[in-house]
Amino acid sequence: MMGAILKRDLQLAARGTSGTGLSLAFMALFVLLCGLALGGSRPDLGPGLLWLAATLSALLGLDRLYQPDQETGALAQMHLSGASGLAIATAKSLSFAITGLAPLIIATPLLALLLGMDGPAIIGTILSLIIGAPAITAYASVTAAILAAQRGSGVLAVILTAPLLIPVLIFGTEAANTFASEGIAAVQFRILAGLSFIAVALGTPATVAALAANRGPA
Repeated sequence: MMGAILKRDLQLAARGTSGTGLSLAFMALFVLLCGLALGGSRPDLGPGLLWLAATLSALLGLDRLYQPDQETGALAQMHLSGASGLAIATAKSLSFAITGLAPLIIATPLLALLLGMDGPAIIGTILSLIIGAPAITAYASVTAAILAAQRGSGVLAVILTAPLLIPVLIFGTEAANTFASEGIAAVQFRILAGLSFIAVALGTPATVAALAANRGPA
């Protein structure tokens, strides 16, 4: 059942309903405006700017993660067809990671070049984003599930999720900055991986509980 839900979401995303294009446009515009405001390329600030741009851009589409299916009754149909809350949460989270985060990570090298970053800094930023992606996905899924029944909750979802991601943002940026000197063995990468593990361990049951609450009494 989880595979069927994931396949359905990916098919919907391929039809342009995931908002991936909007997220990519926002990320590019954010980086360009920051570069202009800072007076040109700033490779020293590049990892932090890219992390912030990727995180905010990914969160823009949170209201499309569960809310459309909640409004149309698709979530209820998934439950009635035998899908568990865990299967739904996992499939939706994977869909968000594939359609919401992966394109932003793929676009990162090009935007990094605009900031004047060198090869090691670009590689470190990409690796840190990949390692931190589970944390972003887990916390985003929790917030989206909580607000699934609230129409027009996109901005509120960003406001609620952003504080949870502050440690991830800090250590993600630090990991990218230390990659050139210490490589992926740097302690910042291990901390970032730990934060992702904790986020998934806490976020998954919280998402399941939020979906059950929105579903109401059985």
